[in-house]
Amino acid sequence: MKINIKENSKQIAKKLTAIQKKQIPFATANAINTTLFGLRKEMGKQTVKKLDRPTPFTQKGFLVEKAKKSNLIGILNIKPQVASYLHYQIEGGIRKPSSKKIAVPITRNKALNKFGNIPGKKSGLVKGAKEFIATIGNTTGVWKKGPKGRGPILLIKFHNSVTYNKKLFPFYKIGRGYIKSTYDKHLNKALFKALRTAR
Repeated sequence: MKINIKENSKQIAKKLTAIQKKQIPFATANAINTTLFGLRKEMGKQTVKKLDRPTPFTQKGFLVEKAKKSNLIGILNIKPQVASYLHYQIEGGIRKPSSKKIAVPITRNKALNKFGNIPGKKSGLVKGAKEFIATIGNTTGVWKKGPKGRGPILLIKFHNSVTYNKKLFPFYKIGRGYIKSTYDKHLNKALFKALRTAR
């Protein structure tokens, strides 16, 4: 998933002198890069607005491939590790695990961390002597021994797949809107500076 900015400067060049024309690729590359770095920051802000408690890793999960004066194309990418899960918030679809099942917490029974994730997941899903993994009825997951007179309590349910019906993060819409509202300003500023110093 990526957003490209590609500039065609032929129309601008028609109105300039030979010396000034030499400045166009440099100015255009600067405008593209300024726009993309601004967009990267904006994407981080939008993850907070659109998603449920995104981690700092998600907020900072965007990379810029800078344009050069010899190649006037700049790209905003999503880091592969972030794209592996953010993809479903952008495109929707069915998520299937690569090997193990997907662990989905039962939020009314399982306390989550401030980012809405299972705490200590990397060290294992079972915490303490009262928790265990089992299939009870037709449900496989992490259970906890209930108080006297009650059966076990389901904390985390294992799924073969998870379907994302809602597209919560409009990645491309955010990108198009930001570029439309800022790129011309950046280009005009970069061209003015470059042409002023042209020799």
